[in-house]
Amino acid sequence: MKLKEVRKEDNIYYQGAFWIIGDTVKNIKRGKFTIRGIQIPSNYDGEYLRSFVSKASLTHKRLWSEYSDGFEDKSWNYFPRGRVAIYKGTAYIHLNSLFNQPDIIDRIIELYKIEDLEIEVDLNDTYQGSHYDFLLE
Repeated sequence: MKLKEVRKEDNIYYQGAFWIIGDTVKNIKRGKFTIRGIQIPSNYDGEYLRSFVSKASLTHKRLWSEYSDGFEDKSWNYFPRGRVAIYKGTAYIHLNSLFNQPDIIDRIIELYKIEDLEIEVDLNDTYQGSHYDFLLE
């Protein structure tokens, strides 16, 4: 009997911008939320497996019109948001520190299929304002 080994370097992972959608910050923190965003197929090193006109087209502001279904009356920075980026076998989850909680991180890991990668959560707002500030209260 011969076993075929699947290496994590051969798997497909996803990266991209996301929003944490909920009625209020309090409800999101209670687990009442969904994650919505772009999932770009990538390899273990973080190289995109499909091409884009420009990486500049992948910003939250530019993607919102595509992912705002049901929330067209809200601006791109209304809901908490973040991004998954992959680099050499490590998935970096960038988001506002208010949402660094296991259920949110676990849902992001599951949605972006990055459970086989090293995971690092980047909270860039600990000592200063965040790139991921939002308007939802």
